[in-house]
Order: sequence, then C-alpha cells, then structure tokens
Amino acid sequence: MAQNDDELLVKLTEAVLFLENRPVHVGAVAKITGRSREKVRAALKKLEQKLNTQKSALRVIRNERDDYYLTIEKDLYAKLGKYYDASKKIKLSPQALETLSIVAYKQPVTKSEIEKIRGVGVDYVLRILLEWEFVKVVGKKSVPGKPSLYGTTEKFLKYFGLLSLRDLPDLNAFERA
Repeated sequence: MAQNDDELLVKLTEAVLFLENRPVHVGAVAKITGRSREKVRAALKKLEQKLNTQKSALRVIRNERDDYYLTIEKDLYAKLGKYYDASKKIKLSPQALETLSIVAYKQPVTKSEIEKIRGVGVDYVLRILLEWEFVKVVGKKSVPGKPSLYGTTEKFLKYFGLLSLRDLPDLNAFERA
C-alpha cells in the first residue's frame, strides 16, 4: 500500500522529533523534511491526533518559541521518571528549590531580585542551577549595569513533570493556604 505525501510527512516529523530528543523549531523540521512550515505544522497536528487516538503514552508538545518535542504523558513521569530520567538523581537542597521557585514564578528575574525576595545571597545556588541546566540566562535587563535575567529551561519542566509553565501550581493557592 503506497503512502501519500501527507502520511509520509507525519512519519518523517515523528521520526525527527524522536531522533532529536529535544525541542526542535518548526523551521528546523521543515528544513530537515524539505517541506514548508505550514505543511509541517499540519503534520504535527495530525501526529498529535494520531497519538491521542491510539491512546499512546507519547505526546507532542509545543513551547512558546514554536519548538516541538515528544514527551510522555504527565502522569507517567511519576511512575517511570525515577528509572529513566537521570536528572531525577539530582537532589535539590531547600535553598535551591526556593531559588528555583522564585525564578519559575517571577521570570525573567535578576539575581538581585532573587536575593531581595530570599533575603540572602544566591551566587552559589544560582551557579549550581545553571550547571544543572534548570535555569538559563534569557537576556539582560535594561538598567545600568545590564544585569542578567534568568528563566527556567526545558530540563526544569521535565524534571518536575511539567508540560509548560502553565502547569505550575497556582501561587495564590499557596498564599491562601
């Protein structure tokens, strides 16, 4: 049975996402497959529908930069993450968790803004979070000295089993509790 071009593009797109094993911009997928961005976006929608219809454990995720990647269903991370995710072996200190929480909820945020909230210096903790690739420099603030702005990474999302920052718990609920 011959495949039509749309079916082939869905398979090629799935294969690219699988082989890259990281977020891939739609433009890169288009370049690799030799198709237009519009056709790739349509193929990604079809792939997402296919995975949902087959009740697959895999999901196609799109981030705010128009990057796509394959991941597993959120609830499966709790069951499988300790065996397959090497980052789960990282033990975060209370100081690192607190700093990471501030970055996640306030991003983009400067080191001095984090220190103001925490009330202590964060040089060491921030350096560790950068090394572990849970945070990254996302720009420079337009003030004298141009301090670095920090934000979270895809590795942060995967470590905590989040599909996007929208999946973070509501901060207001914590404040009420």
